[in-house]
Amino acid sequence: MHFSFLAQRVIQALVTLLTVSLVSFALMKSLPGDPLDILLGSAQKDIAPQELDSLRQELGLNQDPVKQYSLWLASWLAPVRDENLALGLSYRDGRPVKEVIMERLPATLALCGLALVLSFSLGIALGAILAYLRLRGERSPAVRSLSLVVSAALAGFYAMPAFWLAFLLVAALALRPDLYPPPIFGISAPGKDVDLTIVAYLLPPALILSLRRLVKVALYVKELALQELSSPYVLSALAKGLSLFQVTCRHVLKNCLVPVVNLLGLSAPSLVGGSVLIETIFCLPGLGRLSVEAAFGRNYPVLLSLSMLYGTVVVVASFAADCLSRSLDVRLKEGN
Repeated sequence: MHFSFLAQRVIQALVTLLTVSLVSFALMKSLPGDPLDILLGSAQKDIAPQELDSLRQELGLNQDPVKQYSLWLASWLAPVRDENLALGLSYRDGRPVKEVIMERLPATLALCGLALVLSFSLGIALGAILAYLRLRGERSPAVRSLSLVVSAALAGFYAMPAFWLAFLLVAALALRPDLYPPPIFGISAPGKDVDLTIVAYLLPPALILSLRRLVKVALYVKELALQELSSPYVLSALAKGLSLFQVTCRHVLKNCLVPVVNLLGLSAPSLVGGSVLIETIFCLPGLGRLSVEAAFGRNYPVLLSLSMLYGTVVVVASFAADCLSRSLDVRLKEGN
């Protein structure tokens, strides 16, 4: 991989993150309301003006926006050692924002990680099966009908909103709890360590979160596999005695890896964004539910840091996908 390519992508990533931070900070500063009104509520009228000014100075709210932005950016880039950093404290409980986010991060990572594994493992396998059925369906009407029914069902699932499917699943398990014995609401209290025992609790929400992505991966792999199966090397492999199933598993899926890697890089941010409603419905103590709580509570420092975190996930995932694609594809590796 060329050093110039890495340097260019790193510069682009840093410029993008800086732009995200500036836009997020400007949007939060433009929102109505005084932070002290959120912090103190109705108790503000019982506090002396001198104490209010002291509190405003302690939080850095009396400083100019440029100073506030620089302090917030410094608190984002480096560990918070000073709790008096401007905009570095949660309006809800007065704790550092990074501490609030870090205690919610494991639940979101576990949910999105499991959803990512389910969507791509099942999606790639299902896409290969659909391509295989499509070719077999040219000779068998029954197989062709099965392929059309499966594709139509997948398209139907893709058209359904994730939150609606989540409500349907919750209603079904409420009526028939014997279908899935483990609880489906919550995993642990915020701040509690997350271990492998929560996989059973995360499976229903992870399946709902990954369903649309699973369908997209399956249909994408199906089209890629059908294009590869019409290549000359496939006819050569079949002429040598390999079965269609062997050619699909050994060669076709391997050549479909690079486009799927690009799709993988774009999937991580969408899963993190889609986890907002899923975590709220299934009462999971993750970043998505924290975003909803911060929005309703007008907790601007938390919202600001979460928007920066989501932007970082998008940029890093795109950067990793580009680098991995370039290392896997010889044409991209040798090209300018």
